[in-house]
Amino acid sequence: MPSFVQDIYDFNLRAGLLDRPYNDSLEASFQIEEALEDFDLSQLAVHLGTTNKDPKSISRAVISACNISDLSDVARLDKACDAIVFAFGSIFKLGLTPDQAAKAISIVMSANLAKLGQPRDSEGKLLKPDSFVGPEEQLALLFS
Repeated sequence: MPSFVQDIYDFNLRAGLLDRPYNDSLEASFQIEEALEDFDLSQLAVHLGTTNKDPKSISRAVISACNISDLSDVARLDKACDAIVFAFGSIFKLGLTPDQAAKAISIVMSANLAKLGQPRDSEGKLLKPDSFVGPEEQLALLFS
């Protein structure tokens, strides 16, 4: 098993995220939020009728506009695995090797670990500490 899989599991466990029941709406909104990072969301905010233009608010607005019913665990697992396949495909399209992809995950996980012990938002997502240093600078080195 790749060590980053264990690292991700350990992070979720230590953050108390595995103690919460599975919530289809929240899991989907977290995926959408990540996909929207760094985009100009002004027009989408207008379309959704919200003044908040950040990815978190927009993703919650998108999900609130959906009719979501509980999915089976098999459907949930399929969605999660597909998200991983697409994510790694995106990494490889950027020209990274499998070893560089594993390094990128390690870099992001190190940044995520800095969030442990921080307060949570209303949906239970860990907030970034004031001293948070994002992974971007280290990730940029992978392209050197």
